[in-house]
Amino acid sequence: MHDSPLTEVQDANLRTLITIRVGLERDTVDTCRMFALDPRTAERLRTLPLDRLWDLVHSIGQVSLFIARDDLGSLLDSPPSVAGALAAAHAPRSASMSAVR
Repeated sequence: MHDSPLTEVQDANLRTLITIRVGLERDTVDTCRMFALDPRTAERLRTLPLDRLWDLVHSIGQVSLFIARDDLGSLLDSPPSVAGALAAAHAPRSASMSAVR
C-alpha cells in the first residue's frame, strides 16, 4: 500500500472499486448489471488482492474510472419524483460511447 494521500479522483476510484467488490460478494448478477460489468471482468475484480487494487488506483492517478451518465444534467434538472424513472428508462451511456469500450 502507499503512504501518500489519495486525491479526490483516486479516492472515488478506490471507493467505487471496493463497493463493486462487496457487491460481487453479495450478488454477482445484480452487481454486474448495476455496474455494466461482464462476468470475466467481475471475477477479475472480485479476486484482485487489495494491495493490487491500491497499486492500480495509484498508477491510474487523476483519471476517473467511472464516468458520469450522458443524461446527468437532465437528471439533476428533473424533479426528484421522476428522476429515478428517467434514469431507469435511459442507458447511462449512449450506444456510440458504449461501442468505444
